[in-house]
Amino acid sequence: MTRRLLLLALTVAAPMVLRAGTADAEPRGPRITIPTPLDGFTPHAAMSKVLYLERCRGNCTVTKSNVNNAQTNESTIPGQAGMHVLTEFVNRDGVAGAAADAEWAALVQCLREVYSPFDIQITDTRPTSGTYHMAIAAGLPRQIGFGDDVLGVAPLASNCSPQDNVISFSFANAHGPTLRGENLCWTVAQESAHAFGLDHSFKFLDGRSACNDPMTYQVDCGGQRFFRNQAAKCGEYEERACRCGPTQNSHTKLLGTFGAGTAITGNPTAMITTPADGQPLGVVVGASAGSKRGIARVQLLVNGFPWAEVPGTKFGPNGQANPSSYGLMLPATLPDGISDLVVRAYDDLGAFTDSPTVTRTKGAPCTTAETCARGQRCDAGKCLWDPAAGEIGDSCEYPQYCKSLRCEGTAERKICSDACNPDGENTCTDGLSCIETGPGTGICYFDEGGCCSVAFDRRLPWAHLGVSALVAALLMRRRRRR
Repeated sequence: MTRRLLLLALTVAAPMVLRAGTADAEPRGPRITIPTPLDGFTPHAAMSKVLYLERCRGNCTVTKSNVNNAQTNESTIPGQAGMHVLTEFVNRDGVAGAAADAEWAALVQCLREVYSPFDIQITDTRPTSGTYHMAIAAGLPRQIGFGDDVLGVAPLASNCSPQDNVISFSFANAHGPTLRGENLCWTVAQESAHAFGLDHSFKFLDGRSACNDPMTYQVDCGGQRFFRNQAAKCGEYEERACRCGPTQNSHTKLLGTFGAGTAITGNPTAMITTPADGQPLGVVVGASAGSKRGIARVQLLVNGFPWAEVPGTKFGPNGQANPSSYGLMLPATLPDGISDLVVRAYDDLGAFTDSPTVTRTKGAPCTTAETCARGQRCDAGKCLWDPAAGEIGDSCEYPQYCKSLRCEGTAERKICSDACNPDGENTCTDGLSCIETGPGTGICYFDEGGCCSVAFDRRLPWAHLGVSALVAALLMRRRRRR
């Protein structure tokens, strides 16, 4: 790695200017990456699944080298040649040793939660054999040649490939006392993940800030940050092109690197709050839902199928309120009949929890299928669909026939479909392609050559009910088969 690369990285990471009303008024500096040629990493047959957290008891040393090697404490990161001493992890009062044990234990637990969806072990006991990744959480930036405003630094392979046996630096002793635990966990998660090939996230494709992902610089929300299963644009203080691709999804990147683990943050909670006992069914069903990761979306199921959905509430200075309150409006197309109501709350990984069932009657119980929605039957006063049976690619007339609850296509031909990413690997069934419907989003459908546009019904499944098929023309910018 040349000095020119280092200076470029520092120029990109200009000191942050905090605005009034942001989530954290604690002064902080940048967490930066240093683009590193592939020859700066030691090749290994397989990626280690161990991330070692180093608190530098009694201080520790790192030697400037032209390679990165956690086993021998060698790194391309220090600014000057020779051996560098990093001081031991201290608590918010600046005290090391046993007095700092509680804060250290909290940091280790936070990182175990953040990395738990992936098959990687988080430990603060140094392995005695095999390769591993080392995240130093101690010291000050000046001790390896960086300015006092830098909170963390790590190498990022020039092709964004995950690298083994690498040292990342999170300068714990440069973190101030305000929200120190959350901010330090954020720094260590970000710097360690740079070594696994992740860039900085700026905003998600739906326009929301990526402030709840540890790969961000954004401070418009706070709380514990998790690697989000959502495509994001890259950038630090403004949007820029990602280093390796149009977008990045921090969750899927790590999932592809380590495989699936078991999230230890627990499933969401869900409860119907209105109608309460003795209350009739109104036009809005009230709900309460929460999750340590945050709620991504909340659905209202009536007799086993979704009829309404709302996104999770906004993340604020302390993350997303847990639980938060939601209102789900019953669509006018919901047929009269006895209704078993269930609220289903999802996190961003797809884990969900169903509330206890609340039964109410809209209008009067049904007596015939003629008053029910398309494809439903009337049974004991309830309008019911049979269990979904349609596989991706099967012909369909309404979404509830499909296991994916997506019936998409042209006015002449509709098939059971599913969402896909036109910029990634083709996840559609053989014979189908991912047809782009928006930035980073698409649906599985036939890639019929010579057709410049097709019509798709892009509404959610419950918007199809009780109405004739309305299709919105959509000009497909590109069709991709991978």
